[in-house]
Amino acid sequence: MTLITTSSTGAQGVGKAVAAFDRPIVFGMPGGHTIQIFDALYDHQDSVECVLVREESIATVMAESYGRLTGRTAVVMAQGAWVLGAGGRGIMEAHLGASPMVILIDATEGGTYSHHGPYQSGFGGYGAYDLPAAMSAITKRTFVATDPVQAVQMTQLAAKHALEGEPGPVAVIFHSRALLNKFSAEDLPRLFFDGDYSSPIATTPESAISAAAAAIRDSERPIIIAGNGARGAASKSALLTFAEAHDIPVATTQGGKSTFPEDHPLAAGVIGSYGHNTANTLVGESDLIIAVGTKLGSTDTIDENPSLVSAARQTIVQIDVEALNIGWTRPVAHGLLGLVTDVLPRLDSALADLSAAGRSRVATVRETTDYFPELNDSIPEDWTVNPRRLSRILSEQLPANAIVTCDAGENRIFILHDFQTRDGGIMLQPNGGGGMGYAVPAALAATYSNPKQLAVAVTGDGGYAMSLHGLMTAVENKRKMLVVVMDNQSLGWIKHGQGARPFLVDFAPFDLGGIAAAIGCTAITATSEQELIAGIAKAREMTGTTVLIVKTGLSESFLTIKTDMAAGSHEEVASHDS
Repeated sequence: MTLITTSSTGAQGVGKAVAAFDRPIVFGMPGGHTIQIFDALYDHQDSVECVLVREESIATVMAESYGRLTGRTAVVMAQGAWVLGAGGRGIMEAHLGASPMVILIDATEGGTYSHHGPYQSGFGGYGAYDLPAAMSAITKRTFVATDPVQAVQMTQLAAKHALEGEPGPVAVIFHSRALLNKFSAEDLPRLFFDGDYSSPIATTPESAISAAAAAIRDSERPIIIAGNGARGAASKSALLTFAEAHDIPVATTQGGKSTFPEDHPLAAGVIGSYGHNTANTLVGESDLIIAVGTKLGSTDTIDENPSLVSAARQTIVQIDVEALNIGWTRPVAHGLLGLVTDVLPRLDSALADLSAAGRSRVATVRETTDYFPELNDSIPEDWTVNPRRLSRILSEQLPANAIVTCDAGENRIFILHDFQTRDGGIMLQPNGGGGMGYAVPAALAATYSNPKQLAVAVTGDGGYAMSLHGLMTAVENKRKMLVVVMDNQSLGWIKHGQGARPFLVDFAPFDLGGIAAAIGCTAITATSEQELIAGIAKAREMTGTTVLIVKTGLSESFLTIKTDMAAGSHEEVASHDS
């Protein structure tokens, strides 16, 4: 165990603080003054897992995915200039999607020469960029440490704030003297490495639980909408137990997909423009909504379509750990503040033997709305696989508990609509910021957070090109994962949105499998459903990283799978017809 004395630097104190995190893991690359913290972590290798990445955005997306999968903070650590300049993708996703993350970076400010325009200076002022201001714009909170004590305490506070209320990314920017200077004798009594900095979690009073339960008992057609805030394993278990106990149907938001198994008789599917008509119909017909870990945002509610969700005609019970999220997007009749794992069991007890006839309601609506219907087989003569069939085949051929990550673009929409999740399975997508290049590093993180489950990244050829360095990290670290690439040689969503005037959306034909093989992956190419099924089976047997390039067509698009309530997309070009 490293002892902090007057001979210790601020960087050594930060290393010890990180080692005290809950199952600490660091994704990053040494650079700038953070090299001092990495040096300190050399002495904590028995307790801190450190993963070297090839580029900063890989670190931030891995940390975002890890945080969402575990509910714990992962640490991103690298030179501040390039965590900002290259790593913003994962930080913004964590900020908009509510994933905990701690970012430890330096400003490389130049010390006593910072006012004379040194190389890479980032502490603001003339001739420098303003790293604190920039990070404040894309994080939940940003701290600036200027001495060794602040370096330690702000690292500890970052972990606290990242998990407090709605989770999010919190940055600590270190001035060089905060890491290089040593502690004084007066400093040492101010440092507590074994103390508990967490805050008590708010709990809803019993009177509020009773009032909400009374409203649910008085309703005729209650339904649950589960969001990303119900994602943790314990939350999913509480949700399943509650729904089954009272026979209440469950729909999910896009971000909440896989919080409830979609093959369950109470499952309604995903609401929204690209989800399922079954979900939209059941939610629209309901007279009471139990919103679990969702803000009921405008995207999920189809531009706040009152035919789907309406505070005027439906009673809304909202459960959230963040008080500001309750009643954020519309007034709610009953706001229940607290963890899903606390509120739902208490609500369960208050409802006693209530049964809402959910199974029969779901079965009736499924008959008229084609819930996960049979899809036409791909046409062999086309030498391509229908992307919707690809998504369905993945759901049939992968293990039930596979972790599937998606990229931005149509690949995400096809998985959202046609991949049917099962109990134990997890599906992640960039549902906050929606950046391309997410799927591969997100799946890579899953090999660390959930090593006993197969991690599968589904991406288009555009996102694949943006994350090749993630494959290098996977190979270097001997990670078992499957990467499925929908190769249609285009930016599919944009091309379909442009209609009759496609522009700057077509890619040249590259040997994507050859690129993967050169990196060290097992590369497989599929041009038919039979080859796809065989490729999945082979990947499941492999011990390393497998890249499955699937040639897909353009006959299906986000336009062909819109739900009946769907709104227009901001990436659709208006008609030029007169």
